[in-house]
Amino acid sequence: MQDSDTGKCLDSFSEIISILKSTNQHERVFHCVIDRIVRHFRCQTCAIVLIDRKTEYLSIENSFGLSHTFCKAFRKKLATGAIGELLWTGRPIVIRDAGEQPQRAQEVMLEHPFGSCVCIQISVLHRSMGYLYMDIAGVYDFRGEDIQLLQAFADVAGLSFYKNLLSEENLRLDRIDHETELLKYGPFVETLRVTLEKAKDSNEQLSVLILDVDNYKEIVNTYGYDTSRDFLKELGELVSSQLRGIDVGGRFGRDEIIIMMPHSGVDEAVDSAKALRKRVEEGSFTRQHIETTISLGVASYPRNGRTMEDLLLAAKEALFEAQRAGRNKVYHYLTEWSARERSLGQA
Repeated sequence: MQDSDTGKCLDSFSEIISILKSTNQHERVFHCVIDRIVRHFRCQTCAIVLIDRKTEYLSIENSFGLSHTFCKAFRKKLATGAIGELLWTGRPIVIRDAGEQPQRAQEVMLEHPFGSCVCIQISVLHRSMGYLYMDIAGVYDFRGEDIQLLQAFADVAGLSFYKNLLSEENLRLDRIDHETELLKYGPFVETLRVTLEKAKDSNEQLSVLILDVDNYKEIVNTYGYDTSRDFLKELGELVSSQLRGIDVGGRFGRDEIIIMMPHSGVDEAVDSAKALRKRVEEGSFTRQHIETTISLGVASYPRNGRTMEDLLLAAKEALFEAQRAGRNKVYHYLTEWSARERSLGQA
């Protein structure tokens, strides 16, 4: 990157951070992020696509080069394809020549065909919020520094959105998610961070489980919002009933729950995950006797990661693989440090 380009980037980030410091209006930050990306790359399309936590659909929050009609009608399901993998694992999608990857290009394309494209995850505290999309009409040889720059823009966008969420959350000042009666994700992460440090100091094992309801959208569409809330509460109660006194459960997403199991290796965690999967499969929920299944990903310290970041990534990737394998499954990694090796075992 030339010195002039570096100076322009620093000016852009200085302006964006100034907005971020002075207001909770994430829309202004979004607009500024997209404007600077368009100027720097001279791109055809740029958009910030976020997950609607109430519906679990993707929606376009801010964009350049997209029609109002397209943005208004855009309502995409989370999937296990390229975008689904991006949202779960955080690995960027980089298409340097759409002609060489026509199927992948068609899968990620928004409104217009393109020559080159990049999609970057937007996340905070390891929780995916959506992704930054950018395409160029011609073929473009993206370099590592280009991806780093786009990741920095995505991170700033994520922080601004999270700051807005925190502002709303602080109005409630409550550690408990009352739809599930489990910890909210923020307090859960802090508990996990402290407990993991203790595990390191005492040379103890620790495991993390993440579960996802396999047919939650169908439950919402069939029984409505009120019944789906009742379902989540009963599911949270079932999870709590399966926890030991030292275990901690938290709300990870709309229909996702995360569990920390101190002093537990992968075998014990997998056994617990199997038992929980079976309890859900054999049970029914609410007065409507709703039946469902769950998929679970399991990861353990130090076998699957020595930092909280690697541990969460391993659990998320294992869950993604469980869903991709047909759901109602428990997945865990077979080898040490396997979040990066992608060597999986099915239970």
